[in-house]
Amino acid sequence: MPEEFRDADTVAVIYDETEGLCYYADFGQFDTLFAEPALARDRAHLSRLREYLNDDSVAPMVIRRLVQRHPENADAVFRALLRKPTFAWDRDGEELLCRRKAKHFAHEPLPSVTPVGNRLTELLRTQGKKR
Repeated sequence: MPEEFRDADTVAVIYDETEGLCYYADFGQFDTLFAEPALARDRAHLSRLREYLNDDSVAPMVIRRLVQRHPENADAVFRALLRKPTFAWDRDGEELLCRRKAKHFAHEPLPSVTPVGNRLTELLRTQGKKR
């Protein structure tokens, strides 16, 4: 496991049919924030969410998953984060992701990790030895 994950309080392992298998440090903090939107008053929670929103290595799928888990609280969290009292995820969410995650929308997503079975692994090793 990469060093950055070893120090994290929580690590989410998310399998997405488009993005593949992905790991995200401190996902539990975000899940708690969306479960308890009153935590949006805490700058530390919002700061970490802002980092995820602005980080090119974090796929839009992660933000969507949080919203899917707690749809009733998404508006309150993003209103606090963005300081926009009229923000509504249903209306403004995809536009926000397109703006903040432009690189992800500029190309077809590729899986970050692809599980490979034993048979394919053996074939790849055999091919490597022939070269």
